[in-house]
Amino acid sequence: MPLGAVAAALAGGRWGALTAYVAFELAALLLVDAWATVVTLRQCGGSPPFRDVLAMRGATYLLNLIHFGAGQGAFGWYLARAGRGGWGAGGALLLMLATQGLALVLLVAGGLLLAPPWLARPALPLAVAALLGIVAYLVVVAIRPGWAQRIALLRPLLLAGLRGHLVAGAARVPHMVLLVLLSWGLYRVWGMPVPLRFGLAVWPILLLVSALPITPSGLGTVQAMQVSVFAEWAPGADLASRQAAVLALTIASYALALLLQAAIGASALRALRRKLGAPRAEDPSAGATPS
Repeated sequence: MPLGAVAAALAGGRWGALTAYVAFELAALLLVDAWATVVTLRQCGGSPPFRDVLAMRGATYLLNLIHFGAGQGAFGWYLARAGRGGWGAGGALLLMLATQGLALVLLVAGGLLLAPPWLARPALPLAVAALLGIVAYLVVVAIRPGWAQRIALLRPLLLAGLRGHLVAGAARVPHMVLLVLLSWGLYRVWGMPVPLRFGLAVWPILLLVSALPITPSGLGTVQAMQVSVFAEWAPGADLASRQAAVLALTIASYALALLLQAAIGASALRALRRKLGAPRAEDPSAGATPS
């Protein structure tokens, strides 16, 4: 890809609008994420107040800069410090991950119904396999096997039961839908008229790829996929320049998200330390802010 074309697209980009949009995106997602987290925790033993969960989720933004899984692990640590204990916090974290996976798989399946055949055909077997896995998991939860009840880590999952999983999964769906819509909106803000139908089909798959432990935060793989599928709507005289325009947007939005997540995470971390009285050296996010 021509480096000069990428630099030109970055220089001529709508930086002011994009900065405001990314800030709005992160703030909105944090609020909805915290609300869905509170609903999930209430299904397996109770939740801290919304304000505390909001600070916990915000603080994990620092480790989310490394990878989604690192941020989730930090949230489990905060839950343990808030009174859940190690096994209780671990089980609650598993419930959060399971219901997030449920919501994402449902979103991917729904997106494939809107996707063009060239995209739907290769992804359909994976979506079907994921749905079958979710169904099998929910059957085990409903049965409540004796061996699972003897494992402390799994007790919060069994306490939630089938109904709790469905309630938590339903609460997570608005968060995932908002994430998809706001991710699609990045292209509109940058001046690329990607159709809503196509954005709803592609972005759930991109989110799934970004969660895979391949690269930090999916960096590289997700950008390559965006260049491949969205170049059609980018400005440019030829394919190379259109691809360069898409890459410029992915770089710009990624860089802004890093900076703004770090700012939100640092602010939330200060509030959380005051609340929990956590020594600086013990905090799992200590030292995670980029230099």
